[in-house]
Amino acid sequence: MSFYQAKNLFFSYNNKPVLQGVNLAIEKGSIVSLLGPNGTGKSTLMKLFLGLLTPKSGEVILKGKALQSYSIKERAYHVSYVPQSTQVAFAFFALDIVLMGRIAFETWFKKPSQADIQLAREAMDRLGILHLEKRTFQTLSGGEKQLVLIARSLAQGAKILVMDEPVSGLDYGNQLRLLETIMNLSQEGYTFLKSTHFPEHALMLGGYTYALKDGHILAHGLTCKTITQELINELYHTNIELKQTACGYPVCIPSFIHTKH
Repeated sequence: MSFYQAKNLFFSYNNKPVLQGVNLAIEKGSIVSLLGPNGTGKSTLMKLFLGLLTPKSGEVILKGKALQSYSIKERAYHVSYVPQSTQVAFAFFALDIVLMGRIAFETWFKKPSQADIQLAREAMDRLGILHLEKRTFQTLSGGEKQLVLIARSLAQGAKILVMDEPVSGLDYGNQLRLLETIMNLSQEGYTFLKSTHFPEHALMLGGYTYALKDGHILAHGLTCKTITQELINELYHTNIELKQTACGYPVCIPSFIHTKH
């Protein structure tokens, strides 16, 4: 049995089917990318994996137990969520945001312990952002904010990170730095389930890919074998060619590039 898996998931909003018989398996320490157009059920699937939604039928299983059988605190020991962005109404320092990862195990009004602060600072130092601890969250760049949110997950102690389009809104440099962070943490034993609109990013990270279309798994397997130009064209109604570069890395070339002079 897989470390973390969905078995025959069905879900609908107001009787409109969103996911229909989805099966997905995640191995410990792996990177799993969800690929597919908007509205195909990626975000819903991640919410089911987080326990924020309850499937109409089927179940999500974590370490051999139904996810719904875990308490909220028990889930927090295992799984954390890294959103695209976080709106912060007050002028919290970056360290305060990371410390929020410890709230799952404390009450909102309890003052963080020295042990909590140490864990938070260690998480930031691990990602190379300890120098940001006294910067207010609103003043950080998009890439810095994402790293702070990942540090919050590390401080939480969870070894599974669920990420919703993590590079959305980031400039190219920050996209690459974030992808490198995901790869490095995976090599340390962290497990990732992430959605993306960029096939090339999934190819950079390797691991496994599940392609969703109309609420069904259209294809799945090792990323290097699953992502083909035929799959991309079917998913997104495009006309691209997947070409190997001189260093062996595949890139997507749209058809209009060939005809533009």
